[in-house]
Amino acid sequence: MGPGSRFSPVLDDKTVKDPSRVDRVVLLTGKLYYELMKERQARDLIGKDKTALIRIEELSPFPFEALDSVLKRYEIAKKFIWVQEEARNQGAWTHVKPRIESTLEHLGLEGTKLGYIGRKPDAVPAVGVGKAYKEQQSRIISAAFEGR
Repeated sequence: MGPGSRFSPVLDDKTVKDPSRVDRVVLLTGKLYYELMKERQARDLIGKDKTALIRIEELSPFPFEALDSVLKRYEIAKKFIWVQEEARNQGAWTHVKPRIESTLEHLGLEGTKLGYIGRKPDAVPAVGVGKAYKEQQSRIISAAFEGR
């Protein structure tokens, strides 16, 4: 990290101009964020869409307070989704699901289930076929903006 920079366990969506309009919160970690931002730009949605992309940059210890602080801004949001490019039985999903749902409960959103967008469960970490990988990745990225 360079001089004057600092680590933040949760990064809010800087492109959201009016958090009171956001009805869909997409939570994620890692480089997938940059692919989603590229898609958002391609769809001409920067500053216009009702989706916030929230990055959780620290998974352990889980940043409950930091996430709570960021999610409070999205008071009308009713849909919360975890997006990952790994298979459902891999990646961070099984770790973050109960923790994010606990945070949602703490915010008074009891019973709010965290949705999942990503690859189906698989025994291998990568599909191994470039064309299949690109199709799956495209589906994941599109689904993040299409209300699935």
